[in-house]
Amino acid sequence: MRRRRRLVLVAGALLLIGTAAAAVHVGRSAWDLAEALDVAGDDAAVAAEAVGSGDIEGAKAAADRLVDGISHEIPDDAVWFAAEALPGIGPNLSAARRAATAVVDVADGVAPSVLDTARDLEGADAEAAVRVLRHAAPSLARAAASRDHVADDLADIDRNALVPQLASGVGRVVDAVAALQPLTDGASQAADLVPAILGAEGDRRILVILQNTAELRTGGGITGTFLELRARDGVLTLGAQRDSSQFSPVASPLTRVSAAEVRSLGDGIGRYVQNASMTSDFRVTAELASAWWQKAGEAAPDVVVSMDPVVLSAILGAIGPVETPAGVLDQKNVIDRLLVEPYRTLDQDAQGRLFSDAAAAVFTALTERARPAAMIPGLVEAVDEGRISVWSRHSEEQMILAGSALAGPLARQGAAGPNAFAAYFNDATGGKLTPYLTVGLATRSGVCRADGLREVEVEVSLANSLTKRDAAILPVSVTGGGFYGVAAGHISPTLTVVTPPGWYAGGVSLDGAPSASVDADDGGRILVTRRVDVEPGGSHVLTFRFIAGPDVAPDEAAPELLHTPLLKRVEVASSAIGCPAA
Repeated sequence: MRRRRRLVLVAGALLLIGTAAAAVHVGRSAWDLAEALDVAGDDAAVAAEAVGSGDIEGAKAAADRLVDGISHEIPDDAVWFAAEALPGIGPNLSAARRAATAVVDVADGVAPSVLDTARDLEGADAEAAVRVLRHAAPSLARAAASRDHVADDLADIDRNALVPQLASGVGRVVDAVAALQPLTDGASQAADLVPAILGAEGDRRILVILQNTAELRTGGGITGTFLELRARDGVLTLGAQRDSSQFSPVASPLTRVSAAEVRSLGDGIGRYVQNASMTSDFRVTAELASAWWQKAGEAAPDVVVSMDPVVLSAILGAIGPVETPAGVLDQKNVIDRLLVEPYRTLDQDAQGRLFSDAAAAVFTALTERARPAAMIPGLVEAVDEGRISVWSRHSEEQMILAGSALAGPLARQGAAGPNAFAAYFNDATGGKLTPYLTVGLATRSGVCRADGLREVEVEVSLANSLTKRDAAILPVSVTGGGFYGVAAGHISPTLTVVTPPGWYAGGVSLDGAPSASVDADDGGRILVTRRVDVEPGGSHVLTFRFIAGPDVAPDEAAPELLHTPLLKRVEVASSAIGCPAA
């Protein structure tokens, strides 16, 4: 009996020792892994930022540090896996291992393809870039799929169940992996699209329509200049060009425009070439541009690309200064030279010619000097702000474009999710006064109603920096001259706020007083439109209110507000809605 008791005690002691040793092992491994995760979060952020800025070597070095620092810390023994099943500590151990594995998977399965392709593109002209992208397409598709798989696994981790330090480290890994999505998706999409668009599979015609943001439209500005680029095996040449003065208005729209947009903004969308980008549906804009182009006797384009002078600025930043009829244009002076100075000193015909000739000179230089990799960093922000939209008449290509950031305002709003509203500007002044328009944007959201339905307010602040003296002496091409129902010097933007599906209009106020609006339903999205005149030196505030329908999921996240790309970037403020006192 005594011997049996002794054996039990010895076995118990050994079990305790073994358990303690396992605990020490797991604890030490967890501590090391947590520290490695913290460092990995830094390196992952550095790598993502380096790739975005074009620093390929810096990105590779950060990725290498990331793998070296964490791969040997990832546990793969039975003791650790058994500990993951324990209540309390188990979810923390599992999360740490999965986050660390995710870091290594990204570094090993995503980074090499992207970085190798980026390195091969360095210094390559368009012809060589086409070859690089065609070769890299399969590996870039696998890299994008691998990133998505990693992100899906990380999404299953409940960070609320983790200790604070680990939750922070896991969160940084999640953020770094999420930040890679535009890069991996964009690289894969570019490899699928760019070679075909640039003529790798046969000659292509690319119609570039330049938006003049001195006079605002939903997609940027009036469509002022048309340029055709012809592509063959990556080699671009400049073809025909037209400016808006060469297209006469037509009696009926050239293509179908949604009834809601016609109700909000009129049928001029399809009857005047300058209004082609007034619709938020870039497919319609592209069809209109193509129709106008063919009406002028030109061949149907394969691809339509819309951009504004801010994009020209980014292009000039990559290719260098260009000699044009407007003088030497560079990244810093192009906006002033094209959108301000001509309207002060030239008549209307000369303004149009100068804009078109300057654009042609820039695109001619682009065809001669372009190095695609050098242009990417400068164009990233322009794409993010919706300044570049692309449509293809080839269905396979359009399917890819439709799911990208290049698909136009309506598609961008849909991709932004169920909390995304949009504010679109269409100028009724008939002049070029956008450089004198100051815009502020804000959203407020919350629940004040007894029925618990969420409310959102979209506030648009408008100010006119033009002085009364300037309004009196500036030419009609700037002020509109009072010929379009707006007093000379007044800026008269028409604001349309578009909801996500399932919301209702709750009214509009102008400077705090209730104001009439035009409301329309466009397939479940509500369009609320109100025009306002802003006198020289004056300012006004429009507030659009909306109420969530019963089918809108409760969400405490702040609404996102997309908007017409303006001359200057506008930060959107966000706050809680003010509920009236009980």
